[in-house]
Amino acid sequence: MVKRKHSLLSKKIDIVFLILSPIFASVTSLYFRTNFLTSTLLFYGIPAVYLSLRNMHAVKKSAIFSFIFGLIGGGIIFDYLSHFNNLWFVPSIFPIRILGQVPIEDLLWGFLSVYNIIMFYEHLLDKGKHNLKNTHMKYFITIIIFCLTIFLVIYIFKNELFLISYFYAKIILVLFLIPTISFLTFFPRLLSKYLKTGVYFFAQSLMFELTALSLNQWSFNGNQYIGWVQILGKRFPLEEFIFWMILLSTCVLSYYEFFDDDRK
Repeated sequence: MVKRKHSLLSKKIDIVFLILSPIFASVTSLYFRTNFLTSTLLFYGIPAVYLSLRNMHAVKKSAIFSFIFGLIGGGIIFDYLSHFNNLWFVPSIFPIRILGQVPIEDLLWGFLSVYNIIMFYEHLLDKGKHNLKNTHMKYFITIIIFCLTIFLVIYIFKNELFLISYFYAKIILVLFLIPTISFLTFFPRLLSKYLKTGVYFFAQSLMFELTALSLNQWSFNGNQYIGWVQILGKRFPLEEFIFWMILLSTCVLSYYEFFDDDRK
């Protein structure tokens, strides 16, 4: 009974901390007019440290997946293509950009955003195993390396192939919406967990979006968007609303569960 009460108290503390964390990050960023790197650490770095301390056994596997999916797949490939197609622009405090396009800050953002989603899920909702030798994870690593190799070959020899009309909408459909719907069709019992995770990260992402736009930490300068959303005087593409705020956490967890292969 005492152990159960302690567990319930700990969970309440977790929830209160996670609710207050993005509020603190937003207020601090706006008050001190921080740059993108500092805001990323406030929004993602603080909860990442907290969740890591609360669930140490999940750190290594979550970090590996986040490095592959968030930093390589998202931070390098996806972000390069987005900058190349003029979907958004992120000013950088560093003098160099990866492949001439990707700000270094986006690598940290890509890693931490995925890491936070997985650690939140692992700590509060998931009861699965954490087997770093899972064969499916090896497949995932192989797929990402293959994609990175193809990407670099095209970058070196014919990067004009990267010019894709309405890239943002197409990438959401092909790599995020269709795989997520397909996965949940076969594993519908995970939907409630995904919804709980999605609600939290929707709120966090919306707060970060509005904060970043207020501070000019990024901007949307292209014209190939399927629509626009305006909230509190800040305007951003409909794709941003769908991808980052609604779909990202569910998509990340779908790939994670599929290649992790515990699905419990």
